[in-house]
Amino acid sequence: MIKAFGQRFLTTARDGIAIWWMAPIIPALVVLPEFAQHIAEIQLGMFENEEQAKLASETSTRMSFGYLKIAGLVLAFLATIRFWGARAFGHRWWDLRTIAWLPLLIAVVLIVATSFPGTLASPYIGEEYAGYIDIALALATLPLFPMLVRALAGDRETGLKRVFRTGWFAAIRMVLFAAVFFVPLQWLHGELHSWAIGASVTMVWALMIIDSVVVGLLATYAGTAFHHGSKLLREPVGPNAERA
Repeated sequence: MIKAFGQRFLTTARDGIAIWWMAPIIPALVVLPEFAQHIAEIQLGMFENEEQAKLASETSTRMSFGYLKIAGLVLAFLATIRFWGARAFGHRWWDLRTIAWLPLLIAVVLIVATSFPGTLASPYIGEEYAGYIDIALALATLPLFPMLVRALAGDRETGLKRVFRTGWFAAIRMVLFAAVFFVPLQWLHGELHSWAIGASVTMVWALMIIDSVVVGLLATYAGTAFHHGSKLLREPVGPNAERA
């Protein structure tokens, strides 16, 4: 089991970047809007000094590009999950007809629905106790995330009963794998902006190019971690995976 876990982790580490040349359009979904935002930030003088950085960060122009970037990040994340899942089933990842739409809808609706009780109860029991409700529901519904991922892959057989029987460890693997890659990349993303403030123009451009790649890696590693982590350890994943 430990060996299989380690192999799955190493496969995730490899495939999070392998997708960049296997399906370059996927990381481009977020890299391009991220870099477009950086162009706007440079034109706004965001990296001249700390004061200008704060002023520029609150402009409507930067916020507009930010919304595009977030949309691109979500799309790249979902497309990465879809790419690996469709590959395992022998589907074309861009052919959305092969997605298991009903299980996907069920998973999304239940995930969204379980986010409301804490919010609704907050005015009556306070934010602290409402937070406990949110945590409890999040833990109780963890298997819904493997269900969502498998539905994106095209798995029409993994319903609620099956996923709540077999999906607990898969959900934990998803979170662990994603965290291992996401946390350092997110840290680097923040630091690159800090390093750029007050730097020369050439250095700012270089750092922002690197940052755009880092954000692309955030999406592809998170998506790869979610897909690879969601599968049972005995199932193959990655470029050489057979039909699951």
